[in-house]
Amino acid sequence: MQIDKLSIVTQPRTSWQAFDLGCKMTLQWYKPLWLFWLIVTLPVFLIANLVSLEYGMILLWLTKPLYERGLLYIFSRRVFGEMTTAKEALKAWPSQLKNMWLSSISWRRFGPSRGFNLAVTQLEGLTGGARSKRLQVLHRTEDDNAAWWTIICLHWEMFILFGLIAIANFIIPQGLELNLYSRFFDEDEAVTVFAYNSLLYLVYWLVAPFYIGGSFAAYLNRRIILEAWDIELSFKQLIGSRKSPKVAASIIVVLCSCLFIPSKPSLATESAAQDAAPQQTTAQQTLETPVEVGSDVISSEQAIDDKIPEVEPKIFESQTRLKSILSNPPFAQDKIVKDFRWVSDDDDEEEPEPPPSFPKWLASLFLFIANIGEVLMWAAFGVLLIILLYLSRDHIARVFSHREKQDVSDLSTFIPSFTQSYVEEQLPEDVEAEIEALLAQFAYRKLMSLLLITSLIEISKHQALPLRKSMTERECLQVIKASVQGQQSEFMHSLIDTWVKLAWAHRMPSTEQMQTLCESWKLLFSVAGKSQ
Repeated sequence: MQIDKLSIVTQPRTSWQAFDLGCKMTLQWYKPLWLFWLIVTLPVFLIANLVSLEYGMILLWLTKPLYERGLLYIFSRRVFGEMTTAKEALKAWPSQLKNMWLSSISWRRFGPSRGFNLAVTQLEGLTGGARSKRLQVLHRTEDDNAAWWTIICLHWEMFILFGLIAIANFIIPQGLELNLYSRFFDEDEAVTVFAYNSLLYLVYWLVAPFYIGGSFAAYLNRRIILEAWDIELSFKQLIGSRKSPKVAASIIVVLCSCLFIPSKPSLATESAAQDAAPQQTTAQQTLETPVEVGSDVISSEQAIDDKIPEVEPKIFESQTRLKSILSNPPFAQDKIVKDFRWVSDDDDEEEPEPPPSFPKWLASLFLFIANIGEVLMWAAFGVLLIILLYLSRDHIARVFSHREKQDVSDLSTFIPSFTQSYVEEQLPEDVEAEIEALLAQFAYRKLMSLLLITSLIEISKHQALPLRKSMTERECLQVIKASVQGQQSEFMHSLIDTWVKLAWAHRMPSTEQMQTLCESWKLLFSVAGKSQ
């Protein structure tokens, strides 16, 4: 790795600055990144949707880490000055999948820091215990926000997806009755499901390069901080800027000699200070003081006279030049830090006394009590969360139910089979007129079927009913009792009970009973009945 070829400024950054740098790199190199992702994932997307519209996108989502390795390959080459193209990344992509490909799409797929950890797996080629130790070193910082970057990119995907759906609804003509939001959970129309899958694929295509770019920039930032790339690169530039090899060698000698400088100034340094500034009385007073060496006592002036012939003038010249270099940027940097603190009106206010030191056993006791309290708080939080989830189980089931808003165009998909006398026929446009006609013809069996179907459809328009085609009358009635309240529940109970007697016991209902059911239906479900 030649860090002198880096195309970014090698300076320590915070994790958020690193993520911002990764986004800028993505915008700078967007052509090979998005082109590679499109070439690799588009065939997978089409084949997966041909096999299964419902589970095809799950397969694409599960295998995303495999395609992201090609994006990381482009980033890792371009950041060091190699202008890698999408074609070159495609050729090198199979070789990047050899290391831990199975774990990356299985249990490691759900890791919140998988984008950051991918660089250790792919670029450093570490596996097993060596990989774990390396990750522990890289994540050992208070500024580790790799998991938050994953969550942020996930929210980006959600916001962009809902934004695209809103745009699609906005541009649909008014005469076309199509609302993508109302058919979000619809799995019966292939066109609608494929439209959602296409929008989701577009979101993956847009966000994936930013996610890998930000994660890779955070990884580089940790390497820069831990391995001091900025200092190493500055010294290389400093040495490279000196054309004379003798001067460069003298600088290296000075740097090495600085490592062995004692904490107190040496005699040679005092001599140089005396020659450079004889007017400083403090230096002259220091030189006049005796220095004890073993059992002999000699004056500092005599020691200086003995050491001066051994000091080379080039070293003093190099030290002066080194001091001038270190006093200028990028080594000498002034940083202004603003902080808020309380300023008292009394200037002579005494400083607060330091807190009293506690015995070790008392500090250990407080720490033990604090840990126990933390465990109890987390346990209470977990119990409270479980209770809330249990009390909200019905609402959660409705949210995740794919039949929250059902399409009534295909009745055979959710209406129980015992009611389907209209399977081969279309429902009449004027249901009330059809009910009156069947009542006048005494076609009670077909009339009961029409009442059941239309009642279930009207109820399903307002709330989710987990109906299945194989349900019996009693099972359907249990579902209605659990979901429907009030007059609708009483009407459905009476209607299904009458239907059971007609279908299984062959007990024909009376004319008054049928008229009562028809009037109740009109009152509950017809447009005229609702307006009253």
